[in-house]
Amino acid sequence: MQVRSEAISFFLFLATLFFAPLAFGTTENWSIITVELLVALAGIFYFLPSAGKKASSNYYRVPGILPLLLLLAWMLLQLIPLPLSLVRIVAPNIYQAYQPILTLPTLGDLLGDLYTWLPLTVNYKETLLEVLRLSSYALFYVLTIQLLTSSRKLRLTITLVTGLAICIAFFAILQRITAPDTLFWFRKLSDGKQAFGPWVYKNHYAGFMVMLCPLVLSQFFLYRPVYGRADTLRGKIVAFFSESKTALYLGWGFGSIVIFASVFLTQSRGGILSIIFSLLFFLFLIFRQKERMGKVQLLILFAGFLVLVGWYNWEPISERFLTLFDSKTGRIQDDRLLIWQDTFRIIKDFSLTGSGFGTFADIFPSYKTLPDDLFYDHAHNDFLELLSDGGVPAGLLGGWFIVSVLHAGYKMIRLRKDSFSVFPAVGAFSGLAGLLVYSGFDFNLHNGANGLYFFFLAGLLVSAGNTRRYYQDSPTLLPLLKPNYWRNILVFTAILAFFGATLFYQGRKVWAERKYRKARQVSSLERFTPVDRVEKMSMLLEEARAFDPVTGLYSHTLAKLKSLQGQDKQAVRLSAEAVRQQPMSFTFLQQLGHVVAATDLELARNLLKRGYERADQKKLAFQTWAAFELSQRTGKEGRVRLRREVERDPRMLASLYQVLIKYQVNQKYVAEMLPQKTSSWLGFWNKVKNEKRSSEFHFIIEHALDFIDNDSRVLPQYFSEVFQYYRTQKKDEKAENVLQVALRYLPDYAPFHILLGEIYLKRGKKELAIKQYEQAAVLDPENSEIQRRVKVLRVK
Repeated sequence: MQVRSEAISFFLFLATLFFAPLAFGTTENWSIITVELLVALAGIFYFLPSAGKKASSNYYRVPGILPLLLLLAWMLLQLIPLPLSLVRIVAPNIYQAYQPILTLPTLGDLLGDLYTWLPLTVNYKETLLEVLRLSSYALFYVLTIQLLTSSRKLRLTITLVTGLAICIAFFAILQRITAPDTLFWFRKLSDGKQAFGPWVYKNHYAGFMVMLCPLVLSQFFLYRPVYGRADTLRGKIVAFFSESKTALYLGWGFGSIVIFASVFLTQSRGGILSIIFSLLFFLFLIFRQKERMGKVQLLILFAGFLVLVGWYNWEPISERFLTLFDSKTGRIQDDRLLIWQDTFRIIKDFSLTGSGFGTFADIFPSYKTLPDDLFYDHAHNDFLELLSDGGVPAGLLGGWFIVSVLHAGYKMIRLRKDSFSVFPAVGAFSGLAGLLVYSGFDFNLHNGANGLYFFFLAGLLVSAGNTRRYYQDSPTLLPLLKPNYWRNILVFTAILAFFGATLFYQGRKVWAERKYRKARQVSSLERFTPVDRVEKMSMLLEEARAFDPVTGLYSHTLAKLKSLQGQDKQAVRLSAEAVRQQPMSFTFLQQLGHVVAATDLELARNLLKRGYERADQKKLAFQTWAAFELSQRTGKEGRVRLRREVERDPRMLASLYQVLIKYQVNQKYVAEMLPQKTSSWLGFWNKVKNEKRSSEFHFIIEHALDFIDNDSRVLPQYFSEVFQYYRTQKKDEKAENVLQVALRYLPDYAPFHILLGEIYLKRGKKELAIKQYEQAAVLDPENSEIQRRVKVLRVK
């Protein structure tokens, strides 16, 4: 029974290793769930209690297990609701995140104790998913160590995994050349995306190969034929090809070249630097351990790499690296630097507890300084994201685990002399080191397949460093745990609980998503009357909410329907429930603002503004806020708030223009809401002019120059725009006044002197015109036309 259960566990273990990368990098729900269930089942079969295991323990000590378990416990702690008063003390910024629903006096009778207990995360669902994900990684790490203490299983696993990596790399290159807009020719990508192998994101493909390439190279060295006894070159060649290991040796060598070259072909800068580091680190450890190593093999590998990459073209790779630097200043230019700066501010504010594992996408928009509307779901630095999500405790525990594993592995690499043990251990160590370097520039550990393989390599490092090829008593140098039946039962129960939790929650989540999709389909079906359609959708959303109560989307959508049905109290309760699940969601906050407006206008305004501050799509959130202020006619104070925000962030001007035009506000409202800057008023003018509504807003252009002193920089086009308007209106006197004002601010701008001269000439003021033309000729001596015009006027 024991042997059979371990065989099943090993089969599931190998199936997981194959499935994870081939399932498109394990980035979609179905693949993530499958991996978690496969790992749980492998653990259940391996730790299945039996009579044999009751008498003696077959489990080996696992390096780093204590910090890993403590890290999981810390993640679980973030999910436990704590009293509001305690959260306010230990995690004040978590408290502030939930602040919009913490003091709702008008809603107390509706919400009850909804907000009296809070978890230490700003997104309960995402943190729960992260707990399941890291639990599966931790279990896989333990299983790797336990299963690969057998030299046969160790050799088979390494052979299969490295063979898989070579096949993926080879077909990835073919796929990139023949069908770059598909995932391994099977799935067509949209929006012009280009995949590399099974991964949509080429950096994650590169990260996977950074880990596996040293392991493949270790096999190349391990199967090196021994042919040095021949005296002549011919004899050595004959001896080389006579060796039984030669075919494997050449296969691993070719595979190393293919993998190495494929990373270069991704043009991933971090991937290229990381794989170079990992291979140099591999060679350093090998030459440190094995003093006599063939240099010819390395030369052949390097030549093969140059041929393969050179055939593709080096120019795109070099250009990719050159984009790192500003061509004018030579400084590094990369958005990652700004992301990291903003992430440091998150770490500072959430240093003790973190914002919650998996919540970077929720918390980052409130700290973002990048001038774009892109969605950033990760920090592009796994170490910084660990600190922002879990605080300093998570950083310390994660570091403790990594150091424990690397120390245990390196210790055995230094002690062991058996190549069967040393080479795979060095390969695993180098792969881990390479990905850790890469993690400083990307988020490979948050990819399903790459995260799983990182923990696999950690277990492989420990196992390979301790596994014996020849032994009498024990197949490994790892110490056996003392027999403890109840401890074994506890471990099995914990794994069984993990399997049950994964199946229960993930299954209900999938079912809820299915109900939500049906509700969306119903919304577009014409066979239902409007009333029946709303009732059917409400029923489906209620079912989705019951299946998955920690997803705020279902409560949020249901609240919209209740509001349409006039059920205001239920709409408020459901909207607040959605905010409680995801307090950083701007759409949830702003909807809550809309539904409470009837009972508490000031609270509604604050919620709309708070939603905008937390939004990742600032322009959309600002439009919603501005539209609310205008639709409610909330008075001058609300309009001044909007104006101040536009003054703080000029990017919101475009959104404000659209709202002002949509609501057809009067002159007074426009004057109150537009920032008192000429640039802002002219920007609004250009907008209405493009929409052919300039006649309605002529006061904008006529008063735009009133605020010229408020602009930090005065540009010629400010005056040109107003001048052209008056000239089109044939108001020469006002056009002249504009140019006179312009020359007070820009006296050295020759075109204005020319335009003013034309006006003077048209009005019969010849001497004044000549004076302006002469001034223009001085400022622009290369303008021969002006000089000619002055001569003509002098002659006349």
